[in-house]
Amino acid sequence: MPHKMHPIVRTQTGVSSATKQTLTLTAIFMLTLSYANGFATLPTELDRTQRCQLERTYKMVGYNCANLNLKEIPQTLKSSLEIFDLSYNRIRDLTVQSFARYGAVKYLYLFENMIQNIDENTFSSLTNLEAIDLSYNALKSIPLELFQLPVLRNLYVSHNALYELEPTLVNLEKPIKAPLQVLGLADCRLQRLPNFGVLPDLWQLNISSNPMKELTLAQFSPMCNLKTVDLNNTQIPICACQVLTAELVLRRTKIMYPPLYCIPLTSSEQNLCNAEAGLEIDAGQVADFHLCMEIRNSRQLDTEAKSTWMKISAAVAGCIVLFATILFCLHRRNAKKLRAKRNPKKALSKNINRVMVPQTGAQEEVPTEHAKCDKLLSECD
Repeated sequence: MPHKMHPIVRTQTGVSSATKQTLTLTAIFMLTLSYANGFATLPTELDRTQRCQLERTYKMVGYNCANLNLKEIPQTLKSSLEIFDLSYNRIRDLTVQSFARYGAVKYLYLFENMIQNIDENTFSSLTNLEAIDLSYNALKSIPLELFQLPVLRNLYVSHNALYELEPTLVNLEKPIKAPLQVLGLADCRLQRLPNFGVLPDLWQLNISSNPMKELTLAQFSPMCNLKTVDLNNTQIPICACQVLTAELVLRRTKIMYPPLYCIPLTSSEQNLCNAEAGLEIDAGQVADFHLCMEIRNSRQLDTEAKSTWMKISAAVAGCIVLFATILFCLHRRNAKKLRAKRNPKKALSKNINRVMVPQTGAQEEVPTEHAKCDKLLSECD
């Protein structure tokens, strides 16, 4: 039997190898034809459908949809998502329906796309949005509804050619409602600092790699809380840059990567630039700075007042709790006294049972005394 099975095995193996070779040649032939016709029939890694990944970061629900070649915003995700990463895709247009069902989003990443058109009120429904990154797109302006979001703190629009920003800001409602703290405007083709109105919360500003031909100290007046300014590779006139850096340093603002010519070499050069800059400042620009300071001072007073009222409320609540505890203890004490007066025998027996501990000898004598009494009574009878 073993000798008879060998030829069968060899025959099957020969047929199998021939079949494989035929299938391989057929597949190569079909693939060649498909590429010649302009489409491929064999599946590849790029053709496989990729989906957004559900992630949890800092106890927040988020979706990672980065680098999926998306052309529009997915509408099948959980509406309760708080972090939405759509970076490195091919999105061109944003409409009112793009984020209508994602009102809980707090952090939105749209950098490295091809966004050109954003319909009006596209971001109006994102009332919980705290940070948005629109860097590296094809924007010409910034959507005005972003400045009206109540909790938006970080706004990044760097590396966009914002040629239409100045005429768009004419329709901006001031003062803005967004409490902006970080603003990124690097490489946006800006020739002057945009007028967003008074920004009392702004502490970090990036205007690097911009041809700032008209940048003056007055444009920083509405930013009275500014802590850091990035001037890396920013083109600024010599005198304007010297006066600007000197004044911002006096305001305790840190200048990041300032150009070398912003440092005055001689005192005469510094005085000349100061005199030239002093003629440019008018009353309106000074008023913006004072208004910014008034807003900050009023907010600080409100915060102090709230903390004071919280302390007073906590103290009053503590006194009420203490008074209620004392009343409760007194009530329990009086209740015990009343019960003792109404049932004195019970109280006495309870006290006796608690204080007196009967001894063994006494327990044995009690029955004998009762027996004697019984005898006497019987004799008297």
